[in-house]
Amino acid sequence: MTTNKQLCLFVLLFLSLYIKVSAQEIPEGDTTQAIAINDYVSEVTNVVCPFRNDIEYEPRRISCGFITVPENREVPDSRYIRIAFAKLVAEANLASSESEENIASQNEEETPVYREDPIIYLTGGPGAGMEYYVERMLEHELNKTRDMYILNQRGIGDSEELCPYFMATSRELIVGATLAEQEKENAQRMQACFVAATNRGVDLSAYNTVENARDVRALRQVLGFDTWNVWGISYGSHLGQMLVNIDPEGIRTLVLDAIVPNDLVDLQRIHKYVARNHAHIFEECARQNASICEGLEDAFYAAGNALTTDPISVNAIDEELYPSGKVNVTPLIFAGIPFSMLYEQDEHPAIPAVIRSLVDMVETRDAEVFQVFASDSVLFPAISQGMYSAVACNDGYMAEQARVAAEDLQDNVGFNQGIFTVKGSQLMADTCVAAGLSTRSRDDYQLIETDIPTLIVNGDWDPVTPPPLAERIAPGFSNSRLIIVPYAGHGPTRSMPECATQVLRDFFDDPEQNLDHLDASCLEEGVEPPVFLDYVQTHMPLKLAARAMDDPKRLVAPVLIASSPILISLIGFIMICWGVITRRFSSNAFPVDGIGPVTPRLTAALVALVLLIGVGLVGAGLSATLEISASSILAGFAPPAGAGALLLLFAGLMGIVSMLITLKSHRENSLRKRSLIGFMLIGLSAVVFSITFMVWGITPW
Repeated sequence: MTTNKQLCLFVLLFLSLYIKVSAQEIPEGDTTQAIAINDYVSEVTNVVCPFRNDIEYEPRRISCGFITVPENREVPDSRYIRIAFAKLVAEANLASSESEENIASQNEEETPVYREDPIIYLTGGPGAGMEYYVERMLEHELNKTRDMYILNQRGIGDSEELCPYFMATSRELIVGATLAEQEKENAQRMQACFVAATNRGVDLSAYNTVENARDVRALRQVLGFDTWNVWGISYGSHLGQMLVNIDPEGIRTLVLDAIVPNDLVDLQRIHKYVARNHAHIFEECARQNASICEGLEDAFYAAGNALTTDPISVNAIDEELYPSGKVNVTPLIFAGIPFSMLYEQDEHPAIPAVIRSLVDMVETRDAEVFQVFASDSVLFPAISQGMYSAVACNDGYMAEQARVAAEDLQDNVGFNQGIFTVKGSQLMADTCVAAGLSTRSRDDYQLIETDIPTLIVNGDWDPVTPPPLAERIAPGFSNSRLIIVPYAGHGPTRSMPECATQVLRDFFDDPEQNLDHLDASCLEEGVEPPVFLDYVQTHMPLKLAARAMDDPKRLVAPVLIASSPILISLIGFIMICWGVITRRFSSNAFPVDGIGPVTPRLTAALVALVLLIGVGLVGAGLSATLEISASSILAGFAPPAGAGALLLLFAGLMGIVSMLITLKSHRENSLRKRSLIGFMLIGLSAVVFSITFMVWGITPW
């Protein structure tokens, strides 16, 4: 009897639990929530921001923390991992906490009005750490009125790095001279990463966009927000679409930029998009009839093909990085630099000049120039390669590339060799499967259908996620607006802060509005077409960088050669001017040596002045180059460096004339020794400086 009662009670308890679970609402089509077993999330643990020594900010402006979540929510006994995040406090939120006295002293029109609905910014990659985004978003105008949260994706940096030594291990593998060898090395490195992570107890299957979206939902819930504004760029746009599946009720508004379709279809047609990128550059060259572009297209492809048939191998500066003692310069590096510069429209004006410089590097085959490409910044990019590899396997990026590789290679990119091979693409996909990372069910990876208020934005010159991908997902967003931004690169909502702030702020303030009436004219007008600049072409900055990496002492001689004439000219010009002034107002009259129509003093002053102006213009060109981008230094110096180089050449010629006039004047009317030495030094400095710049290739032609 007791046993029967216990059995009945057990049956009733089971039925009540079944009815309770069955009664829970699961959004239609949301299979991910149906299989999620463990949705535990800890309270926030506040921590000192890991980037505090790298980014300047006021202590109250940024705060950091982490939450603890299951590594794999679909496994009951999953281990737990920590996910880091940063909060960028809105300027208006800080202002509201100031004393009334301070607030009263502010101009009300200049004080931003705080909005309580925050923004969650979804980072790129997959595998890009939050530090870069924190620094950039700290200056974004949107952060003036709304708090912004940036979640560090799982498996990255302080979110428990998946493979911390991905590129630092087995450096002896970096020996491939051909594309096929390099693809084999990449597969071996990825396999080694997966083995090491698995041996540490990592569940590699948990590193995918579905779990990333669940992490975003967990953060929203633990922070206590019913909804927030979701903004994702590049991989962040994929994560934003997946969040519609995982947490639709938590999304107030959605901004997707630089689109990665949730189904990944057409994303991996890299050759097709590279060909599109080249067409943009060379068609714009033709439209402008820019002198820097003359014959550039043919020269670009010829140089790339030359690297394929006759690779460049240089001595390694750091044999810890390259145990073989050699570094192979591949066509991928050659073609990849212009490709990377297309990401930011601010870099577009320098692209033809950089291509011209790369062509010249290949033609001259100067090993010292190419040694720079083996620096740490090139080898260890700011992205978690382990996290990227795991997501690429689990989400199906690798499998999709293998599927379309043969067809994609038919698109002509101008080079005899593609960016990848069919065999290499299949090798990477097979390596995923061998590690147990088969592509996840496609149920979660379908094109999204939703009526959440959404802005879909894409730069027309985006090199890696071009407009056709945005146009592909747009029909599924019934309450959306698609904006293609002319001439913009990757992520115009981030790279056009003034314009994007107005559009996104108006959108966030009133998400129920008819989006067709939203004033997005500045995005639709886009950025101005790039004006391609004619650089002063020189490889000397690269050579100096290579020498500095090899031995900083090797910079002593070049620095002295460059700085001494400038210092002598500056001191000489000041002293000549000071002498003229003191003589003009001196009560003691005394004879002035060399007075005449053209005097040594006058010519020396002119030489010094012309040299200093020339140096100033070259310096302005260097400043303009670095302002465009660090990559553009490959091309040399931007305008007005050309005018400066011309003046420096002229200063050298004037220096010769000045020394001749000084010697002639000294023979006719003996000059004071200090005047003679000073005038001759100024002239000689100009000559030495002019010759040095010609040797370094900093010339007006």
